Amino acid sequence: MLFRIRSKLLLYFIVLVVLLTSVGFFFYNSSEKLVNEYDNSFERFLLLNNISQRTNLITEKLHAYILEKDESYLKDYRKEKVKLIKDQKRLFKVINTNDITLSNYNNMIDSFLDEGDATVGASQKDEINQYSSHFNEVLKINSFLQESTLALLNNKLTDYQKFYNQMEQQNHYYKLMSISLFAAAFFLSTLLALWISGGITKPIRLLSQAAKQISKGNLSGEDIKITTKDELKPLTETFNQMRANLRQLVTEIKQQGELDKLLKELELKSLQNQINPHFLFNTLNTVSKMAYLEEAEHTSRLIEAVAALLRYNLSDLDKAATLRDEVRIVKEYFFIQTTRFGERIQFITDIEDDCLDIEIPSLTLQPLIENAFIHGVEEYEENAEIRLNIYRQRDRIYVEVIDNGEGMDTATKNKLLQYAEGSITEEGYEREKSKGHSNGIGVKNVIRRLQLFYQRKDIVEIESELKKGTNFRLTIPVAAKGGSELVESSYSGR
Repeated sequence: MLFRIRSKLLLYFIVLVVLLTSVGFFFYNSSEKLVNEYDNSFERFLLLNNISQRTNLITEKLHAYILEKDESYLKDYRKEKVKLIKDQKRLFKVINTNDITLSNYNNMIDSFLDEGDATVGASQKDEINQYSSHFNEVLKINSFLQESTLALLNNKLTDYQKFYNQMEQQNHYYKLMSISLFAAAFFLSTLLALWISGGITKPIRLLSQAAKQISKGNLSGEDIKITTKDELKPLTETFNQMRANLRQLVTEIKQQGELDKLLKELELKSLQNQINPHFLFNTLNTVSKMAYLEEAEHTSRLIEAVAALLRYNLSDLDKAATLRDEVRIVKEYFFIQTTRFGERIQFITDIEDDCLDIEIPSLTLQPLIENAFIHGVEEYEENAEIRLNIYRQRDRIYVEVIDNGEGMDTATKNKLLQYAEGSITEEGYEREKSKGHSNGIGVKNVIRRLQLFYQRKDIVEIESELKKGTNFRLTIPVAAKGGSELVESSYSGR
């Protein structure tokens, strides 16, 4: 799943806003509780004070009515009475407690109101003794109410002092809490910002460093590893693929350059050496003797062999040949050398025909046969032998050029094998010297062209000891049979 950078930034801001909002809401809620508690306490004080004032006012209005019998005082009395009843109900809602003092206080208000009503009723009937008795009760209860109100106020003030102390402690706690919460929010938001910014800047920094290395020509760096799943992931994967493609392209260019160099060297040496005066002289001398000693049939065959050999060597060396073509030319070479040296040398072949359709670089076998002849058995006066074996085992076709000649010492064989493995370069390998009628195409040239052609190094095996001959073995992958697309592209470069 691809997480976009925009989504990460939105997530960061949402989390930050939620953190800050949560902290703000917590403190708002806490301050609201404090304010509500303060309002409730203040409302209790006001209610108790109002009740105290109203009982005094009711007493005054009641006394004025008794003396003057004025109905306006009665109306005022009743209005204040209604207000007192409302304050009484509000007081119990606000205080909401089962305290016995408050219950007595409530009963005194009820008695005060009852005695006030009784005083009014007796006054309206002109029962002086009755309303005097009731009014005295009103005064007495009012006095108790004033004392009880003062006692309640005193209690509430004491409670308020405790509340105020608790509020101060709570404020101190909230202050510490606020600092802690803001610090935690800041720390978390900073970590989140570093995480998101790091996820963006780190890949960009790595890409920038890798691009600088590529600009300096260094393509060997390791792939950049990205753990994020945002837009930078496909960008990094594309960059890694681009660098790998560049590496592959540079390798192919180097290989193609090396192959072109080898082919040009092959063409040049082929043109220069195929018409080697010594070889041509010996061949023509043989033809002349055969023409003298025999009829023209064998001589014609020899001339055909020479012509085929020259024609093949002067052909387009850029194109691949089949193993069958190479074997055909080698047999012509065998025929010419057998004609020259007679019974001094034997050429023996053991070839499986179903192996001959595989593609191989042009002019591969002849240099190997020539090398076996010149460096192996040419000096023999008798019993010289060169074998060409071609057979298949599992996924490989084996081509063996075996001679019973002088062989190679260990140092020479190891140096040639090291060149084949790539342990030493061409500069580190001592250049071969042309001898006799060799076409001058070195064995290392053949090895390198085969490696480039099949895109693998394990293409050559050498078994050789001094005075015990040499077995030069090519191991060709069967996958190349029929000219696969990989083989054609790696060899021709076109």
